[in-house]
Amino acid sequence: MLTCPATEMVDGSRVLYFEQAFWRSPEKPFRQRFYMVKPCPKDMKCDVELSSYAIRDVEEYKNFCDRPKDQRPQPEEVIADIAEHLTTIHLSRCERGKRCLYKGSTPPEGFPNSWSGATYCTSDLSIHKNGEVHIWDKGFDDDGNQVWGTKAGPYEFKPAPKSNYDDMFSPLNFSAPLTLEKKIESSFAIDDQ
Repeated sequence: MLTCPATEMVDGSRVLYFEQAFWRSPEKPFRQRFYMVKPCPKDMKCDVELSSYAIRDVEEYKNFCDRPKDQRPQPEEVIADIAEHLTTIHLSRCERGKRCLYKGSTPPEGFPNSWSGATYCTSDLSIHKNGEVHIWDKGFDDDGNQVWGTKAGPYEFKPAPKSNYDDMFSPLNFSAPLTLEKKIESSFAIDDQ
């Protein structure tokens, strides 16, 4: 999993580019998304709103984070390429003494999804102090039967050793969505035990 800043919206929301690939073929991502990160609306009991969006032309964005900034789609192109809204997760700060920094989920009814026999999907997300990101995406049919996603628990993405990536990625810093002042830029290796 690789994430890096793509642009900033007029309202201060940050747009991140996200891709997932198998570690043996990082140049061939199988999932690409834009994430929009912003503080939760004041009337909601959460701290950070994380919305995912499809990308109009995913081929144009492959390996976006690895390219020099002048060889990436520019901010106005990124904004124009934000497509269908997929999900929104509302994250709250974890209580003091917990190993997580933020955790949250989609609403229980989830979001529409037609992949692999599903009619809706749900997501749970937690961001940990040690840089791990745990994601549990599940798809359900009309009868509420889970048709995709793991059943035992979330995928656990652990920060990749810097030596594997020539020290070109900084660690995950998820205090950024609250202040919207710091960059979020990370690379992760999956542990799907």
